[in-house]
Amino acid sequence: MANVVFIEPRCSFNSYGFFRLPLMGSLCLGTILKQAEHEVLVFRDSVKSVYNKAKDKLNENILKADVVAISVMTSTANRAYQIADAIRRASPRIRIIMGGAHATYMPEEALQHSDLVVKGEGEEIIIESVENHKLTGIIDGPSVDDLNKYPIPDFSILADMNKPPRVTPISTSRGCPYDCIFCTVSSTFGRKYRFRDPDLVLEEIRMRVADGFRTFFFYDDNFAANRPGTKKLLEGMADLGVDISWSAEARTNIARDKELLKLMARANCDRVFIGFESINPKTLESYNKRQTLDDVKKCINNLHEAGIGIHGMFALGSDDDDLNTIKDTVKFCHEMEMKSAQFALLHPLPGSRLYNILDSEDRIFTKDWSLYDGTHVVFKPNRIHPVELQEKFFWAWKTFYSLWHKPHLYLVCRYVIKKWKKKNKNRMVELKKKFNDVNWKPNFSNND
Repeated sequence: MANVVFIEPRCSFNSYGFFRLPLMGSLCLGTILKQAEHEVLVFRDSVKSVYNKAKDKLNENILKADVVAISVMTSTANRAYQIADAIRRASPRIRIIMGGAHATYMPEEALQHSDLVVKGEGEEIIIESVENHKLTGIIDGPSVDDLNKYPIPDFSILADMNKPPRVTPISTSRGCPYDCIFCTVSSTFGRKYRFRDPDLVLEEIRMRVADGFRTFFFYDDNFAANRPGTKKLLEGMADLGVDISWSAEARTNIARDKELLKLMARANCDRVFIGFESINPKTLESYNKRQTLDDVKKCINNLHEAGIGIHGMFALGSDDDDLNTIKDTVKFCHEMEMKSAQFALLHPLPGSRLYNILDSEDRIFTKDWSLYDGTHVVFKPNRIHPVELQEKFFWAWKTFYSLWHKPHLYLVCRYVIKKWKKKNKNRMVELKKKFNDVNWKPNFSNND
């Protein structure tokens, strides 16, 4: 029996730090190990720091571990490596395993800070990874065919359950066939959907409700991809007889099914997070979204008609965008009366087709992974000056969440922006130095 610690490193800057949701991977893998009679704890670095760099001090529970498994996303990679290196200095006997999207696509980099890197999905390999100390280097995790055979995630393994998640994570599926240019989901989890049985998901919801949880967020990349299964699940949720609320991520095509929307409303859906990504038809085409602006408008109208809130998500800065695109996007969000909106700067994640394209064109000007969080310009756009794009990013947030339009979120928005600027004191100065009028010129060749 091994003492296993999972670590979810924090981002350098997290604009959604209020929620601090645990990663589903750590919970699922940790539960599998617990049922195999290993001792397991999951630490969320965003809730309570596991490593003080100034004092070079690690959480004492980490130093008691036999194995430390670190989940690495691109925006958390620098912090992950910092923690792993500190563990190696303090206790070389501890076996360090890395997995997650960034480790999957930058495995050689991750291996410099670990004993074992698991690419892809970890369920089928996690027990051997922990128990077989001879297993080192880079390995591929076998693709998971049946999600139903794995246990319901055990929240008791969260080391900080005295501060439980404000929103309860849950999942019904894995995979996505759409392959948007900036996304790594299809390359990581495959372009084929795999679904959990609706009865198993309902069992999990009942268990969470019995434990006092009432607010849920579905981690699926495309909730309701399996319409019959989703409708069965929603009917069960509506019949629970308990006041719960929930949100999920989905595509615009979810709104074409009026029966589905009625069931969602009946099951008390608070809002749907939809990656509209852009209102620029050329950008939608270049993103490979397989949706039109008309689809976006119909989706919003149908969700409003069903009484379901919308959180619209937009990626700014494509090669087909200019400054007017950003202004028009905010205007569109106001005109369509969206409940909330999220504006992110387009950023090329390793593993995405966008990364491969921009890297081959030598347009990525920094690989400081801590900046790959959607709030920093990290590549040279074609039609917008990098400094202007960074400035208009803040303008979009401040204009949408203005005192006039969104008074209840006005102060929150201003606080987050102030926090970003404090964290990135010299960022704008560095951008202006790097991209003066001499070394940056717009490229309109693809559009005119």
